[in-house]
Amino acid sequence: MTDALPPIPDALIFKLSDDGNKLLAVFDACESPPPLDQAIIKEMLGKQGLSNLFLNESAIIELLKQYKTNESFTLEIGERRNGICTVIVDSVKMSAKLTLTPPYGGTAVDRAQIQQVLQEKGVVSGILEHEIEAVLKDGHATDRIIAQGLNPVPGTNAQFQSLIPEIRERKPHIDEKGFANYRDLGQLIVVRQGEALMRRTPPTEGIKGQDITGQILAPTAGQDTPFTAELQGAKLDPNDSNLLLAAITGQPKLVANGVIVEPTINLPLVDLSTGNMNFDGTINIKGDVREGMKIYASGDLFVGGTVEAAEIEVGGNIVIKGGVIGHSEHKGDPDEGATFNAKIVSKGSISARFAENAQMEAGTDIIIEEFSMHNHLTALNRILVGKSGGKKGHIIGGVTCAAVLVKAAIIGSNAGSVTKIKVGFNPYLQAQLDRLKLEIEHNEKEQEDINKIVAFVLAHPEKDKDGLLYKLFHTQEKLETDCALFHEERSHILAEMTLADQVQVIVEEAIYSETEIQIGNAIWKNNEDRGKGVFQMINGAIDFGNTMLNVS
Repeated sequence: MTDALPPIPDALIFKLSDDGNKLLAVFDACESPPPLDQAIIKEMLGKQGLSNLFLNESAIIELLKQYKTNESFTLEIGERRNGICTVIVDSVKMSAKLTLTPPYGGTAVDRAQIQQVLQEKGVVSGILEHEIEAVLKDGHATDRIIAQGLNPVPGTNAQFQSLIPEIRERKPHIDEKGFANYRDLGQLIVVRQGEALMRRTPPTEGIKGQDITGQILAPTAGQDTPFTAELQGAKLDPNDSNLLLAAITGQPKLVANGVIVEPTINLPLVDLSTGNMNFDGTINIKGDVREGMKIYASGDLFVGGTVEAAEIEVGGNIVIKGGVIGHSEHKGDPDEGATFNAKIVSKGSISARFAENAQMEAGTDIIIEEFSMHNHLTALNRILVGKSGGKKGHIIGGVTCAAVLVKAAIIGSNAGSVTKIKVGFNPYLQAQLDRLKLEIEHNEKEQEDINKIVAFVLAHPEKDKDGLLYKLFHTQEKLETDCALFHEERSHILAEMTLADQVQVIVEEAIYSETEIQIGNAIWKNNEDRGKGVFQMINGAIDFGNTMLNVS
């Protein structure tokens, strides 16, 4: 049970001013006035139906102070207040926020008052009626959004869709480990003249927006990128400018914003009856390439048989279903000084069943199914000899050099042949890095110039004529995108240039003595037969352990 309040003083009364808007406290001095505090004051106001008025807290404190002096006084302690609503429009005119203060004995804000404030602020679009109704129901709000503009929807850029599902892209597919996989290249893909190659979907204009003042906001139109101008072996459909057709029969290749068709030549074999081959395209040879023949092709090379002591150089990938058999002559060092009459060079990958006494260079991978014997192999990515888990896969003698990985079942032999394995080398990356440096510097200088012009136009809006600012923003966005791509490519190159700490030599079964492993500038001379394991750099030195990579 709560304690009863002290007696209410009769000498103190509360009343409204003559206009009914001010709350007055009137006290007549009396003998021994009873105690008074804020609780008693609020009880008295409640009994008189005045508790809903706004009370001035400092005036209440002053009332209590004067009451203690027991001197008559009249004091204003509160007032009647109507509800108040304010609307704030953001700087870009895309939203309006309402703050609603409830009334103190006065009139509450109604829908008409809110509408009037919105009109005064110029808000005519995007008004959220349900939000306004909710605020009126609650009776109060702070920064509640009651109008929302509609942002423009940017248009989509022109899209290019290949209509040949099996088509291979010129650049190698990179797996999640960062390796290019050329293990199964398969037969060459051929398209016929008039066959559809690629569909181009034009850009869209986008969807207009509108701010809360009714101003229409233009969208950023999608970038209109045409088919590449260099449509070798391809042409536009005369009845559909967005459809690319094969102009000749040949092998399709994806390029940026298009497809080219490289002519393919089919031969039963290459020997004296055919002569040397120099072909701008892809060559498909069903049989062998005989000793002493030379083949040059800008595309891929497929050999269904064996390559004897021949010279081959192609701009694409090489698949040799048989093997490569050559001869070598030694001058000085039996391996480093060897010259070979079988030379296989590819800017892409090289795949063969076996190789013996040959010089092979690949821009990506060299993949040999069975064995590599007394060869000089160089690959800018990986050299894989044998299939994972298989018994075949022997590297005997010669020099095997790869940028990232050398993997074989067995390295070396018990016959005493010196076998050298080198990893962690890539001589072509510095030139690419220098080129990117110049590209980035030029791009950043262009961005700096554009930013200065944009700042000037923003400071002088009268200069924005014929959509100048829009064009500047579009150019600015493209430069920023290009620069990000340059930096991303540069990061990949820098990562590749620090190969020594990441490369490995994987031995799946055994490594024999008289084998030399070089990683970067570090050299390990193996003087005893060992089992399976991995050579890699640990703390700046070559280590041979059992931590295996999962290489597909």
